[in-house]
Amino acid sequence: MSIKAKLKRFESHMSTTEKEKESATTNNNEHGSWEQMNTEACSFDGMVCYIRTTRMSLQEKHGPKTFAEMKAAIDRWDTSAFAHPLSKKGIPTEKLLFFDTETTGLSSGAGTQMFLLGFASFTEKEVEVKQYLLSKPDAEVALYHFFLADAKKLDHLVTFNGKAFDWPRLKTRHSYLREAVPALPKFGHFDLLHGSRRLWKNELPSCNLSTLEAEKLGIKRTADTPSYLVPMLYFDFVREGNPAFMESVFAHHEADMLSLIALYAKLSDLILDAKGQASDAERFQIARWHEAAGQQQAAFSLYESLLDSKDFPLLARRHLGDLLKKQRRYAEAAEQFHACVREGFASYDCWTELSLIYEHYLKERDKAEIYAYRALESSTTNKEREAALKRAARISGKLKR
Repeated sequence: MSIKAKLKRFESHMSTTEKEKESATTNNNEHGSWEQMNTEACSFDGMVCYIRTTRMSLQEKHGPKTFAEMKAAIDRWDTSAFAHPLSKKGIPTEKLLFFDTETTGLSSGAGTQMFLLGFASFTEKEVEVKQYLLSKPDAEVALYHFFLADAKKLDHLVTFNGKAFDWPRLKTRHSYLREAVPALPKFGHFDLLHGSRRLWKNELPSCNLSTLEAEKLGIKRTADTPSYLVPMLYFDFVREGNPAFMESVFAHHEADMLSLIALYAKLSDLILDAKGQASDAERFQIARWHEAAGQQQAAFSLYESLLDSKDFPLLARRHLGDLLKKQRRYAEAAEQFHACVREGFASYDCWTELSLIYEHYLKERDKAEIYAYRALESSTTNKEREAALKRAARISGKLKR
């Protein structure tokens, strides 16, 4: 099948126009085609790796915001007052490596290969994107040699599901090639999939990158090559050696990395200015994240800000009660739990907490007994009923002594 026919087969998915496709099929100068894509053939130990370099001004946009605005959002971590799993405080933004890969499949089997590695990074005046293409399946040494030689200049990975997929796979391949390629740097790692799920898993049908682009980042890709076609185009490139197959793959991969920058900036804005920029639902999830990370004061402040919200006042009170109890402010915690049960919210849990507080800390066992029986009345499972009965019996025994 001719290259023109193959490109025609994918015409509804390719990002090039028909005129550009025709130009690609009739261009017999392979070197010229790579040059048109800002791509250089680099040799190492008799093997070739194709390296594409793209530079964009900080005033250019990816979605509604410029890269300068995204960088400013990310830089705000340096003056943040709290620790956080996504905080890059103390790490220069220029040392972040927004990393992504393309593979021949999604499984972790031996037949799946990483054929395109890349990262975006900030320089003083630009965003630079570097992409490293495996020229053929047995040229991995060249691929990893050039990628690692450049990546070691940076300190911290920013990925999307990279902790579970991209980086472990790269480490596995590196272990087979370690005698022939540079050492693997010890990177820190921010995985944005985890944060995205924390904020939006109850709001969005999916937290994949394309959904986040459309729903949260204001990014609309036009004529993008779908992910499932990317391996097919690479296989055609390996078989026929024509660079035209890789043009839309490079563009798709580049857009993924630029979206990582946009997503990190978005999450940074929401976390660092939750009261100003986050919705009530996002603010509640950010407060829970702070609480899980041990940042009680940051969580407390956001829960308090939700007490007058439409949908989250009782959930906020429930969590405020837990935080106040951890801080040994037992009377105040009890007030929050009382407010919840008056509204019939989380009755079993809140009656149980009230029983524990009045038994162990406020030392009013008669009330503790009443609240234990209220928990029993509110129980909905055998496990809850057994626990409430045991608690009520223990308190009653103490009262009879």
